[in-house]
Amino acid sequence: MLSRRKSLLLGLTSVAAGLLVWYLLRALDLVSPELLASPGEVIAAFIDIVRNGYRDTTLTQNVAATLGRCLAGFALATVLGVPLGLWMGTSRVTAAAVNFIIQFLRPLPPLSYLVLLILWFGAGDLSKIALLFMGAFPTITTAAMAGVRQVSQQRVQAARSLGASRAQVFRYVLFPASLSMIFTGMSIALAGAFSSVVAAELMAASDGLGWMIFSASRFLRNDIIMLGIILLGLFGMALTRSLLEIDRYVIHWRGRE
Repeated sequence: MLSRRKSLLLGLTSVAAGLLVWYLLRALDLVSPELLASPGEVIAAFIDIVRNGYRDTTLTQNVAATLGRCLAGFALATVLGVPLGLWMGTSRVTAAAVNFIIQFLRPLPPLSYLVLLILWFGAGDLSKIALLFMGAFPTITTAAMAGVRQVSQQRVQAARSLGASRAQVFRYVLFPASLSMIFTGMSIALAGAFSSVVAAELMAASDGLGWMIFSASRFLRNDIIMLGIILLGLFGMALTRSLLEIDRYVIHWRGRE
């Protein structure tokens, strides 16, 4: 098994190799400048945007807009989806009444109803947050329901045989055991929400990283396009890592069972 230090070293080596290939593609004129900006041009674009902004917006403003929309929609989906999923997992009546709607929404591409949301809520942040909520909500709800249903009945019966009430069984058995599945669903939903917010900004926005990439494409600014893609990847990794750390903190008993 690789140590953490060796794993980090291999990761950094692969990143360095990728940067070297990128540099050589431009240094050896293997790719046209109109198709791919060089690493130096991307760095220069980053410095320029940090200093002067981009089309009357600062880089901080664009990053905050994208992350704010993503986290707002994801948080709302979590706050509503987890309790509903847990309820569906413990009540077959509730599951029968709601599950069809949840499973209908889950495979729908979020962008398929973006235009409808813009008509309802306008082209501002509300329509984008609603879009992200509707994309993440079914995934989180389904994960919470599955988490409850995958708990062994032997655990439930053992708790009841010791005199635990229904509320105590849920609090000390069902809910803790379902957390792993819930966080898995949240991780998938967060990745989907981050992808959707960028796509939504491509269609209707006046700020955000997705908007910046789309705007730069109209002016053939490959350096800004590459910068936006790199920033999206880095912030996406940061969000995923943050959720993983929360997972490790909350489910501190993982691996001890």
